[in-house]
Amino acid sequence: MLEVIFFIFILFHSFLILYDEFYFHKKRGLNKWERIGHPFDTLFTLICYYIVIFLPMTKANMILYIIIALVSCVLITKDEFVHAKYCDKVEHLLHAFLFVCHPILLILIFVSWSTFSKSYFSFLIISDMIFLKYLIIFQFVSIKLFLFYQIIFWNFIWKGKVYGKKNTN
Repeated sequence: MLEVIFFIFILFHSFLILYDEFYFHKKRGLNKWERIGHPFDTLFTLICYYIVIFLPMTKANMILYIIIALVSCVLITKDEFVHAKYCDKVEHLLHAFLFVCHPILLILIFVSWSTFSKSYFSFLIISDMIFLKYLIIFQFVSIKLFLFYQIIFWNFIWKGKVYGKKNTN
């Protein structure tokens, strides 16, 4: 049951991210601040996945994860002064949902750590959730591809084209 909840939440969060990217961002275009900043948001989320998948669950690595996760939560808000100028109300609402979902996602990733590494902390052990493990790995690969897309598309392919309303860069 817990795996189903994780799956539904990750699916919902992924839908919000992709809708923001492929509807709102393409509709209005991204200014230079966002073209550079959004990949950093993705990178810090990716680092959280990396820690859980590849590092053992030790006290030091848990502290590292918590620090990176907190930085990630703060970092995603850096664009709000830009969004206030360029985004419509519906995009602001979607961002609000993303701001609420982001720390929950990072907590779920943290909780899944015991599926990748022996946990030395009995309160953090999730028993045999193979689906969750593969879901987290799939997300890690997907987010890595999304990071490359953000960097390449917005900084090398996109040439100021706006697919909807007038670009206000």
